Amino acid sequence: RGGEAAPAVLDALAAEAAPRLPRFSARGLATLAMAFSRAGQPAPALLDALAAEAAPRLRRFSPQAISTIAWAFATAGRPAPALFEAIADEAAPRLAEFAPQGLANLAWAFATSGARGSAQRRLFAALAAESPSRLATFKTRELANLAWACAKIGLA
Repeated sequence: RGGEAAPAVLDALAAEAAPRLPRFSARGLATLAMAFSRAGQPAPALLDALAAEAAPRLRRFSPQAISTIAWAFATAGRPAPALFEAIADEAAPRLAEFAPQGLANLAWAFATSGARGSAQRRLFAALAAESPSRLATFKTRELANLAWACAKIGLA
């Protein structure tokens, strides 16, 4: 799409953003992760630094920012086990605050990311408790994504 210039610009952006991550807002961190995952631009050093910066700050993230950062790392295919552990810890007790799209995206991200073990179990146990009473408010795509995520992890 952007030809040869796109990777060079994204490389420069990653190099410039990485040392400034502590100054990014929660929304800014989530947006940055989403941008690089959508671009399909490998920026492993940036994403690793971003995961390390975001994990201890998740309590200040909105539900949308939490689901966005989880979605971004899953989409990028970048392993971030400590980040997903922290997301499960922060999101599980706050799922009532999440919009249906956020719940579906969070479930999709955990099922896609390879986050296994206790983080995945905690998150899906909380989703199983929270989502049934709210399914009528889900759009069809959100229902499909949540169903796929539950099937993917073998939730029965």
